[in-house]
Amino acid sequence: MRKILNNLLTFFNNTEEDTFYYVRIERNDKCFCNSGKKYKVCHYPDHQKKGKVAVKKISETSAEEQIKVLSVKRLRKEYYRVKSNVH
Repeated sequence: MRKILNNLLTFFNNTEEDTFYYVRIERNDKCFCNSGKKYKVCHYPDHQKKGKVAVKKISETSAEEQIKVLSVKRLRKEYYRVKSNVH
């Protein structure tokens, strides 16, 4: 009985680490706002002034993509989650 309870507790208390990674949107990629322009012409100048970077946050489990605009400092902190551009 004790073993079963321990297994249940570990199952429910298991704080699953976020399983995602970032893919940086490069200057020559299409802009994430679907304007049809390249990122370097559309949003990049504004992001560059503010020290921000647009990235795709991709879940490893569901392959769901979200667009995030992060500060360069934060992205450097989480450099282990940044992967090269995957097409």
